[in-house]
Amino acid sequence: MLRLIFRQLIYERFRTVLTCMAISSALAVILLLEGFQTGLFVQLKNVSLNRGADLIVAQAGVRNFVASRSLLPQLSRRVIESIEGVEVAHPITSVPVIYEKKGYRKSPVFLMVYDTGGGPTVIKEGRTATKPRDVVIDESLAVLYDLKVGDPFIVSDFTFTVSGITTHASALFTAFAFIKYDDMIDFFFDSDLVGDISNLPLLSFLLVKVQTGVNIRDIGAAIEKAEPAADVFFPEQLSENDLNLGRTLFGPVLGVLIGAGYIIALLVVGMIMFAAVHVRLRNYGVMKAMGFSSYSLVFGIAFESLIMILLAFPLALVLAQLGAWFIEIQVPLYLVPVLETVPVLRTLVAALILGAIGAYLPYRFIAKLDPAIVFRG
Repeated sequence: MLRLIFRQLIYERFRTVLTCMAISSALAVILLLEGFQTGLFVQLKNVSLNRGADLIVAQAGVRNFVASRSLLPQLSRRVIESIEGVEVAHPITSVPVIYEKKGYRKSPVFLMVYDTGGGPTVIKEGRTATKPRDVVIDESLAVLYDLKVGDPFIVSDFTFTVSGITTHASALFTAFAFIKYDDMIDFFFDSDLVGDISNLPLLSFLLVKVQTGVNIRDIGAAIEKAEPAADVFFPEQLSENDLNLGRTLFGPVLGVLIGAGYIIALLVVGMIMFAAVHVRLRNYGVMKAMGFSSYSLVFGIAFESLIMILLAFPLALVLAQLGAWFIEIQVPLYLVPVLETVPVLRTLVAALILGAIGAYLPYRFIAKLDPAIVFRG
């Protein structure tokens, strides 16, 4: 039986290739969706992890670094840096704005305001913000708006100058741009963004570096004791909180999309196997006349389906990776890692299960097959 299946696949080369392409296309869509979800969560996790802090101080009650409003007292930095064992506390805040360039669509942007630490992690082109009104923008903004180092970056009638372009500085489908505190003050006073500066977050978080050899947990407890208006977190804690936020906001939607992808893959496999059964009716009639049971025939179809999926899966990985590269080149705002081990294994196992289910769909057709069909016209 198994030898017959292999010979059929080799003999019907054209059909085998087309089947592999159809299955691999369906699986590639699933892998892309899985990669899109993974990339979204990775971006959320990296926002706090990439700030280079041993501890992160936030307003009491705030549990997220992304998409949360944190207001610390202006003297918090002095209080925390006076604690024995604290090397430095870098201030950082974020200001959501809308960037618009004539002839292009509007885009939300997080202005990440920093002083001495917490700025862009990797500079792809240019340099960090060192001169007045310098701004480092994410690569996605540079691609979308055709911006280069030295170009103006106008937000609410306030003109920055692009000093550098960074990579993978985005989260929640929003790009980051990095400016210094002095420029933020000028921006608040000179732009038409706000009327009352007292309502704006001048200090959202403090990125604490601890001296070598000092117990970090003891420093965290000392900070919370010295500054009751603040809570202290390890970067990994805020990272996990941001990840949970992303799962809450986008998990259900992406779950539905991925589930729809699996249903499409099941239908593709089922239609292919049903068509294969219909084409081979006479062959199956002969086999039933020779004594093969309906279950053995369906087992053969299922085995063939699993072989086709195993043949199609490497091609699906290639197609998904090409799709991911295309998306990341055209829209660097998105990170689509399709070759992560867990999603790939999950997709492979699910595909094999779906293949077995899809092969079972024509069982009733096989069970009702009359061996006498061999002797008809």
